[in-house]
Amino acid sequence: MRENHILVDIQDHVATITLNRPNKHNALTGDMMEDFVSILNEMNYNSDVRVLLLTGAGEKSFCSGADLGGMSENNEQHILTYKQHVSKYKNCLLAIHQLKKPIIAAVNGYALAGGLGLAAVCDITFASESVLFGAPEINVGLWGMMISAPLIKTIGSKKTYELFYTGKKVNAIEAKEMGLVNAVYSDSKLMEEVRQFACQLAKRNPTALTLGREAMQMIQGMDYEKSLNYLRDQVVILGETEDSKEGMNAFLEKREPIWSGR
Repeated sequence: MRENHILVDIQDHVATITLNRPNKHNALTGDMMEDFVSILNEMNYNSDVRVLLLTGAGEKSFCSGADLGGMSENNEQHILTYKQHVSKYKNCLLAIHQLKKPIIAAVNGYALAGGLGLAAVCDITFASESVLFGAPEINVGLWGMMISAPLIKTIGSKKTYELFYTGKKVNAIEAKEMGLVNAVYSDSKLMEEVRQFACQLAKRNPTALTLGREAMQMIQGMDYEKSLNYLRDQVVILGETEDSKEGMNAFLEKREPIWSGR
């Protein structure tokens, strides 16, 4: 990728995606956001990848949001660039939402503005003890428009309003209490613990993970009875897959399953 601002490492069916601008708090440039979407699309169709792990390079920041350097200049070019950044960030959130595989966030350091949105939109989010989350846009006269979608979905409107109105930062424990973070680990243990979790998840039936994640996305906001009917159909579809049959056979034969992804 351009300038190696996003790194990808695939091991044990886990693709670790690292935002790699530590000297700029891993702020997202336009090129980075384009590359990020391309990488997610590529991982979707890479049969060797079953789980994605998103993190940031360095110890100071997971991601501080979009790189808006120079955007305060009120001229047509900067306004156009700002609009393009917003659209590219939207594509990042949408690409994560539409993934066919689980994605886990390992949040280290600051997760602010767009970085907070990335942490919120991932399926499971782990954080180090020193993490600070925040939506500081209001402090400079702005509003976290794009990140409100994943945040309201994850922590509800009351907590989202609180973060947006105050612009305050919350630590990892506070973030866990509000439902943004699943677990908190020491700074030195974060990546070890998250990699272990991801590797265990990658041993599960990949077809069940794909269809199950898709089903959970689909039923959100759906009428209750309609969601039950939809899920009933998905049970049948999943049960007819090769991987589900292999899982049952392996259980009965007391052996490890061999997944095909079908």
